[in-house]
Amino acid sequence: MRELLLLPLGLLIGTVSSMVGLGGGVFYVQLLVLVFGLPMQKAIGVSVLTMTFTTVTATIAYAREGRINYKIGVLLDVLDIPGVILGAYMTTFIDSRFLAVIFGFLLIVISIRILKKSGAPAKANAVYEASELTGRVVCLVLVTSFSSGFVAGLLGAGGGTIDESVMLLALNMPITVASATSIFGMMITNCAAAISHITLGNIAPKYAVPLIVGGTLGAKLGPYFSKRCREDVLKKLLSFTFMVIAVRMISTPLIL
Repeated sequence: MRELLLLPLGLLIGTVSSMVGLGGGVFYVQLLVLVFGLPMQKAIGVSVLTMTFTTVTATIAYAREGRINYKIGVLLDVLDIPGVILGAYMTTFIDSRFLAVIFGFLLIVISIRILKKSGAPAKANAVYEASELTGRVVCLVLVTSFSSGFVAGLLGAGGGTIDESVMLLALNMPITVASATSIFGMMITNCAAAISHITLGNIAPKYAVPLIVGGTLGAKLGPYFSKRCREDVLKKLLSFTFMVIAVRMISTPLIL
């Protein structure tokens, strides 16, 4: 019956993650491994399946609101897989725990920049800029796609933080658009990854069901709350979430 605790925990993670445009995998995996004692492979499988449901649910909500930049979202997925493959390969001769610490400190810097920028206005027409993509923007987004895949393959999580950071800090997109676009991009990747984990038998149903139910409910609430929050409030929430992820990354050598 302890597994039922995953329902409210999934609700909380799903709500906050979908509000700020993150998948929540870094929280799901650590929760399942450290609190519920699942093997890492099972935890990742349950996490990916949960994120598939949450990102599909949130994408539908954001699409109805017209907040997704589809071209940017698709471009952010183009080089994910090559990045993941290289990142996973690098773990064979580089200690990913050390790199997780470096990435954690980088996230702290990014979160501070987002916090400082929380009062600055973003481009109001960013959702329509897909029809005006320049070569610079396309190259930047493709590099971001590869980088996020590389980070995800190397560290097992954190790829979405790269996507959103670039959209906010480099493309100057409103967080309402960046978060929706990030969720859309993750939906495409997660759907493919979930099929692989199901085929490999990496799903533990008694943990997956309550987490999926809670996460999906949260993914319905997230876009609802996001629509009613000011830009600066969402940026501060994202900055805080990045800080939490950073602490987890920096503490990786202590808990693994």
